[in-house]
Amino acid sequence: MSEALAWLRSQQQADGGFSNGFAPGSDIGATADAVVAIASAGDSPSGWLTGGRSPVEFLAEHAAEVTSPGLAAKVALAMIAAGEDPRNFGGIDLTAAIATAFDPAAESSLYDRALATLALEAAEAPLPQEAVSGLAAARLPDGSFAFDASLVPGSGDSNTTALVVQALLVTGHGAETLPSYAYFRATQNDDGGWTYQKPSPFGEATDANSTALVVQALLAGGQDLGAWGDPLRALIALQQPSGAMAFNVETPGDNLLATIQAIPSLAGVDLTDIPRLSNRSDAPNASVIFGAAAILLVLVLLAAGVVGRLER
Repeated sequence: MSEALAWLRSQQQADGGFSNGFAPGSDIGATADAVVAIASAGDSPSGWLTGGRSPVEFLAEHAAEVTSPGLAAKVALAMIAAGEDPRNFGGIDLTAAIATAFDPAAESSLYDRALATLALEAAEAPLPQEAVSGLAAARLPDGSFAFDASLVPGSGDSNTTALVVQALLVTGHGAETLPSYAYFRATQNDDGGWTYQKPSPFGEATDANSTALVVQALLAGGQDLGAWGDPLRALIALQQPSGAMAFNVETPGDNLLATIQAIPSLAGVDLTDIPRLSNRSDAPNASVIFGAAAILLVLVLLAAGVVGRLER
């Protein structure tokens, strides 16, 4: 994980943000995901400075541009992980934008509604009563969930399912997730990882993003990764010499979004852990604590020696 984190740091833009890897310039969604990755690794996102600017500052500067509920949920989760207030971030109440995900007129994807549920719960903001029932009602017979909430058999995907599972767990509806774990088991590749959709005419090779998301769902549900063939091995197998992750074995090379997605899973952090990350990332580094303790011990011993000589 440390190599992936070091590579990620090398990708930070001059404005403090991160590109999505497909277009030049910093991207709000990718930067939000990077903040979660940084906090998951135990670092403070506010302390990641390039040209004196952090990713938190980049997001605050662009907060007014965050109007879609799914993007607002991403940014809110990132800000909670960084110890910021999503109700007043850059002068914007992100929770107000997130809540629109459950407005029928908004036509939000199921993926976005799952993200919105996780973000509102993490922010301790009101969650519409129909939010959880709407998620559960979109489950397909095989236990999966589709990005667009389609109920057509075979339309489910691992990514949406992993997010919905975490949303159901964080709202106390763990029993509703059992069919989804059966779906994960049925679609797991021989190398222990997952692809976006299986079966799929577009290829079924294990990819970093899907594997990382499913691992988070397993962690959130208290699953023993050893009983799942240790899927982190499949994730680590995609790591490149630079420390970055490849998307999958068929497309080798450094992939920013794959790396950002992988870091929290490698750190053992899932999306239900977000409220606890601010304390973790704000805590002093262990080496700093040890160093300070060592210095204090030396000073105490020196003082004791001086006192001893004076007494003699």
